[in-house]
Amino acid sequence: MKKSIMVTFAVIAIGTICFAQTRKPLVTFDQLFPKAKQHQMGLHKLTPQEKEALRSHVEGLLLIFAKQNDRSKSKKTNTSKKKTKSGIVIAGKVYAGVGGGHWIQKNIDSGTFITLEDGSLWKIDPLDKIDAMLWLPISNITVTESTTGSPGYDYLLINTDDGEKAHAKYMGQK
Repeated sequence: MKKSIMVTFAVIAIGTICFAQTRKPLVTFDQLFPKAKQHQMGLHKLTPQEKEALRSHVEGLLLIFAKQNDRSKSKKTNTSKKKTKSGIVIAGKVYAGVGGGHWIQKNIDSGTFITLEDGSLWKIDPLDKIDAMLWLPISNITVTESTTGSPGYDYLLINTDDGEKAHAKYMGQK
């Protein structure tokens, strides 16, 4: 009895490993990192095994992000879907006030969040937080859509007083 349970467990484990290794990737390395970017970022120096490990890691992060968006999407009514070059659909809130004429009402937690005069709340991309941390209330802001930020950070806040920019995620109205 014990032996048959062990054999069954071993067959399931081996089958799972084989399935995982034969599964077709959702995105290829070249889709995630175009050739020009590979050279720019030094990724062309990676071995095939290192490239596959990086691709697999990024794909896992994208799947986690997509699951989080799916969960939050069911709670939100004001959402849109954007299809990236790699074919991944990303859902996010839509901000109707794109354009100039805005100003900062409050800079929260040293640039982690920004509230504009219309009550819109923005989460700043951690990569751009250093630029937003010193933004002052009443600084003039232009909001534009962007496809160059981190996944989910679909807008660009431009501080027209000092020319600094920060990618941001629209979190809704206060």
